[in-house]
Amino acid sequence: MAVKEIATEIGHSIPPEGPHTITVHARGWDTGIALFRGEESVVQKLKSIYPRIFPFGHAQTLSIAVHQRLSFPPTHGCQVFTQPDIFSVAQEHAISDHRKEPKLVAGDLIFKVVDIAGVRLFCVGYPMAKTAGIIGVWRNFGTGASTRLSEHLLTQVDTLVEVPFDGDVSLEKIPTATHLPESAAHQAIRERVVGLLNRAPLGPQSEAVAMDDVYLYPTGMAAIYGLHRAIMQVRKGPMVGLGAIFASTYHLFCDFPDGFKHFGACDAPSGVMDKLEAYLQVEAEAGRKVSYIFAEFPSNPILVSPDLKRLRHLAHQYDTIVVIDDTVSSFCNVDVLPVADVIITSLTKSFSGYADVMGGSIILNPSSRHYPVLKKVYQETFHNEYFAGDAEKLLSNSVDYFPPQHHSEPVLYPSVSDTAANYAAVMRPPTTDFAPGYGCLLGVDFTTPATARAFYDNLHVHQGPHLAAHRTIAFNYNDCVFGRDLEEAKYHAGYGLRKEQVRIAVGLEEVAELVKVFEEALKFGVAAVKKGDINT
Repeated sequence: MAVKEIATEIGHSIPPEGPHTITVHARGWDTGIALFRGEESVVQKLKSIYPRIFPFGHAQTLSIAVHQRLSFPPTHGCQVFTQPDIFSVAQEHAISDHRKEPKLVAGDLIFKVVDIAGVRLFCVGYPMAKTAGIIGVWRNFGTGASTRLSEHLLTQVDTLVEVPFDGDVSLEKIPTATHLPESAAHQAIRERVVGLLNRAPLGPQSEAVAMDDVYLYPTGMAAIYGLHRAIMQVRKGPMVGLGAIFASTYHLFCDFPDGFKHFGACDAPSGVMDKLEAYLQVEAEAGRKVSYIFAEFPSNPILVSPDLKRLRHLAHQYDTIVVIDDTVSSFCNVDVLPVADVIITSLTKSFSGYADVMGGSIILNPSSRHYPVLKKVYQETFHNEYFAGDAEKLLSNSVDYFPPQHHSEPVLYPSVSDTAANYAAVMRPPTTDFAPGYGCLLGVDFTTPATARAFYDNLHVHQGPHLAAHRTIAFNYNDCVFGRDLEEAKYHAGYGLRKEQVRIAVGLEEVAELVKVFEEALKFGVAAVKKGDINT
């Protein structure tokens, strides 16, 4: 029986399509690249996409409505946010030395504040011709208005009033945020997260995580940025990133003014922990403290698992904070509380599982020596920005949460990595209702670009930038997110992020069905190898 082609049109979401879906089908290697370069031929087809990449649907409509009512110049676009510090963030981001052409100057940006139905929005106007220089503000910081919040505000957009503001982006001069009310769903999500954290632990914690140790954010990136702000209030200094890091997170870290040291190679031969120890020693001898060490566990997309026990020892020795992003492995498979001071999770992924709502969380570990000072900062500064409608949807999606475990042996997967023992060290024990595994993400590593393209362009699953949805999604991730900048691409390829890789996020389809689809695509990869075009 022939493999069925995907019927979803380019620019639409994986089924079922709706006003809040966060996926986009971008079939074909070159289509994905065109999407990330913002080429009009693809952008004009977008009916759905991750709102943090390109605001769409209700979020886009709200921005247009605000733009019209505030009389921004016709040459300018407008994006709306829920946090006041986005003004200084946008200013610093736009004129940073990291920006390349078309680069903005300070006078390019317009800042306005509005209230709609009691909700305060912070509006950034920017020259549309220089969008590439400002787009990172909504992609990397994650504090834009969600599609559900936007839908709610659009029903009352006629109540919009402009709040007096003279354009001074100093935080003390910006009108304060109104913040969003919490609902019962917020507390129920916290309760569910705590239950998952305390389920099948590897060992006793001196203090159990409580519901008020879980802080919810509109997106995973907003959670990362929120934590960074909190840590910088008590521990200024450079931060360290271990291993492959999600592209938006990596670019966010590169912009932090206190410095970012990245150790990309974390595989077994890399000796990364010895290198980290040497770096921490040099910093200590110079009288500097590293603010925190961040690691994905395992890393997206090459699924390497750093040695967390050695990391915990070094962090204790040099008095720094360990932050673990467990998005790929997820709460149910690993227990990183014995080693992490803080856990970050994109709840958009496995916790939701249905690709129609975003969310993120920060979990402060009460057993951590750094807990008292971090808890104090959060108690004094944290305000809810997670819309009730999003919380309610996330709660309902997570009712049947336990990510599917597909037992396969791909090239890139935590169980077959040379760092598999590091993953096993924090893997939860099996219980009667669940056997923990390695998450939904895997990678296929080809020898040449031609082979990778032949496989990918004939792989009949949905294709686009998302993971942990109900249907399988493939993506030529590395070439799309890093391929435009040749210097950056070369750097990341040096520790394993090769453009010849294809990332696969396995969904809920029948295993036999997926095997058939992948076998068919591999035939085209084999044919490309036989052609001998190894230099393409």
